[in-house]
Amino acid sequence: MSGEVREGLGGDSNPSDGDLIGQDLRIGIGQAEEQRAVEPAKFFVAVHVGAGFHGEKRVKAYQLVMRRACQAAAAVLSEESGTSLDAVAAAIRVLEDDEVTNAGRGSNLTEDGHVECDASVMDGHSGAFGAVGAVSGVRNAIDVATQLAKESRQGALPLGRTPPVFLAGDGAREWASRHGLATETVGGEVKKWLVTKKAYEQWEKYKHLLTLSPAALTAERNNGITIPLMNIINEESREDLVPEDVVLDTVGAVCVDRDGNVASGASSGGIAMKVKGRVGLAATYGSGCWATPKATLGTSVGCTVSGAGEQLMRGLAAYECSSLATTLQEGPGHACETMLRSVIEKGRSFGGKDDAGVLFLQSSSDSTRVKSPMLQRVELVAAFTSSSFGIAYYGSSMKKPKTTILRRQKDIDNLSVFAQNFKLS
Repeated sequence: MSGEVREGLGGDSNPSDGDLIGQDLRIGIGQAEEQRAVEPAKFFVAVHVGAGFHGEKRVKAYQLVMRRACQAAAAVLSEESGTSLDAVAAAIRVLEDDEVTNAGRGSNLTEDGHVECDASVMDGHSGAFGAVGAVSGVRNAIDVATQLAKESRQGALPLGRTPPVFLAGDGAREWASRHGLATETVGGEVKKWLVTKKAYEQWEKYKHLLTLSPAALTAERNNGITIPLMNIINEESREDLVPEDVVLDTVGAVCVDRDGNVASGASSGGIAMKVKGRVGLAATYGSGCWATPKATLGTSVGCTVSGAGEQLMRGLAAYECSSLATTLQEGPGHACETMLRSVIEKGRSFGGKDDAGVLFLQSSSDSTRVKSPMLQRVELVAAFTSSSFGIAYYGSSMKKPKTTILRRQKDIDNLSVFAQNFKLS
């Protein structure tokens, strides 16, 4: 694997396998179906705060929210009834509520100055998927996506109608309101709460630049040849540009429960100055997240993707990564690297940025325990082409979540891969 990363700048040190093995965190217990002996809950959680460039000024803020997200997911999975799907929703809910991320509160604004969010979840055990796109006035888009996924498993609606799995715009908000996930009477208040001072000031700056920049005006006349927004900013206001503005869209989580079932999810406020109604990577089936059921030998995989949305959507990035991981003998790290190189290469002809990151988990369970296979091992991979990729992970054999901002080693390759195995015993 090219440009392998073992520790990110500004993050906690990544432990060796020896540091993790045997360190049980007994924050929850459960009973196996075939034996009544009490056993500690086994789980693994991984989250990310987007691919792009994470400025040093906000490293601690990113670490804190990722740590809290891991703990929220772990709390769910420590309960006997906790599922990986609910854990993913719990983790992403924390990420959405913190304005440091580009999801939920603090999201990038559309051209007309509003927040429109995308989110999706996938449950590998059942194959259930749920998503919302360009939804406004909803505090947590991930909750609506999760409810859609759950209701899709309950069978047909009255008159034999198929339950929806993907809703967008006003229809998504109205569905959320009917299901108690949004209140129409306070919709205006939620919309205001979602727009932070930083996001609004950034929007004002971008509007000003797009109005006055010669590069922007020229781009409008060049027969469809566009100049990326960040290029315009770099040319016109390099002095005023703060590094934190360069983080791309999408946060995500992948969780594994005690039985080795994987679920994944993604959420995003989208790219800055996006066209109203634009639906991005985080909501698109097969692109923002993917999870598979356990195979014969007790393995299952899941991943969540971040970066240049239109590029990654064309390549069905999350599905492609998971598919390669289950077919290539070289392992998950090679699969993630292969997917990123292929998707980005194919998408370059369309222009735009090619920054991307994928967070991947492969779980291995004890397949000899037919009634209640227990989670045994997890392999974590984070591959990225962007300048940095913020990730955190937490397993039941760890004392606390580990957080890091991975930095790409530019002198080695244009793609870096971090990989680590964990024995959950």
